[in-house]
Amino acid sequence: MQDAANILIVDDEEVVCEFLSQALSRAGFSITAVCRPVEALEIAARQHYDLAILDIKMSQMDGISLARKLRSVSPSSDIILITGYGSFENALEAIKLGVSDFIEKPFNAGELLVSVKRLIERKRLEREVREKTEMLRQSEEQYRILVDNIADGVALFSDGKIVFHNKIFSRLLGLESMTLHRRALADLLHPEDRTRAIQDFAKLIKNMDSGPVKYRFRKNDGTYCWVSVNSSVIRFRGKQSIISTFRDITPFVEMETARKDMEKMLRHDMRSRLVSIVGLADRLLDKTELSEEQQKCCCHIQQCGKQLERMVNTYIDVVRLETGSYNPLQERFNFMEIVAQVRRTLRNIADKKNVDIVIIFNKKFYALGQELPFTGDKIYLQSALDNLVKNAIEASPENRSVKINVKHDNERVRVYIHNWGMVPEQMRSCFFEKYATAGKRNGTGLGTYMARLVVTGHEGSISFKSSQDEGTTVRIELPIIAFH
Repeated sequence: MQDAANILIVDDEEVVCEFLSQALSRAGFSITAVCRPVEALEIAARQHYDLAILDIKMSQMDGISLARKLRSVSPSSDIILITGYGSFENALEAIKLGVSDFIEKPFNAGELLVSVKRLIERKRLEREVREKTEMLRQSEEQYRILVDNIADGVALFSDGKIVFHNKIFSRLLGLESMTLHRRALADLLHPEDRTRAIQDFAKLIKNMDSGPVKYRFRKNDGTYCWVSVNSSVIRFRGKQSIISTFRDITPFVEMETARKDMEKMLRHDMRSRLVSIVGLADRLLDKTELSEEQQKCCCHIQQCGKQLERMVNTYIDVVRLETGSYNPLQERFNFMEIVAQVRRTLRNIADKKNVDIVIIFNKKFYALGQELPFTGDKIYLQSALDNLVKNAIEASPENRSVKINVKHDNERVRVYIHNWGMVPEQMRSCFFEKYATAGKRNGTGLGTYMARLVVTGHEGSISFKSSQDEGTTVRIELPIIAFH
């Protein structure tokens, strides 16, 4: 930084100015030398100098007075006073002015150069410290703005205590910021959640995998709210610490509770009444002499009841799959058994359209007793295949066939369900989406959606292709052992 340092020299003896200028110029400094103090003040007002070297004994103005005026013009400049004689009064006044150094005459160039370099280096370091301090201040301000304005609460825990938190975190609990400092997380939780929270934090510190967890936090008004907590381990001031984000999920928990209540109602109350309605219709048709009109009404009640029962069952299955509570069973069974069961279950529907259900197993017609060992959830896979094949029958032209082609190797099972119908253009982009249906009077749009959830839940894939010439083929690929 020496090349950039500007030095002002003021001495009423021209020979001294020339001597100092030559000595410091050779060292690489930029020098301005004047013999008149008034001129020095005018120059200092126009240009900043890192250092001023002043002679104390000058005729127009003494060095102490000039130093005082320079301080008002350029407060950050360092000052070296050169004196031919020292006095206690001058030294005391110089100290008050913040003069950086005294050099007594006679002196040599080396002595002066050491003092100048020391002061310039100190100024460089001070400037660097100021710059880095300002950068740090700006960085802290930016991070504070960022942290205080994100949607989630943030808190940093060291030795199990809160050492930092943003405004959202205190606002979430309705507490003043000062009341949260050095508080333990467990102190803020519902008593039933404290032990689990301590265990979760202990696992996190041991680098065990930990995803988001949810606890009940006590608010300032005495009520509790459900909060999702996501945490990571960091180093803070040389210690292993935990930084966590907090999000109020109370509305979602309440919605989930309402959904479970609805599911319970559908599973028990509505289903039991549907069974009673269908059973009564069956009894009237089997045990009672009815007119033709009455028989039609009972048949209609029976069909509607069964359809509604299937819709309720499908809805319950979809809800369970969507919410992530579905973990496929790992039972060992013959995969071809559920394929054959599909044909038996849907025979009546197929017969009404004169549609033949053909099963091909490893390039040959399937024969009873053939086996394909598989590990997975038999009930849900059966339901998924039922829905897909039922859709294929309903989409198939009359007097044609629906083909179920099963292939496998040592690792994967591939099922191709083909019919000669074509998926409407508007349905192709949303074929496996929820409530997607077209052209079916009583369709719910849940069958293919539920099938996709089941297949992906088994770590498999499902897709389709459709054209006027080739018809429609739904392709399912499943690992023979989906979970290890």
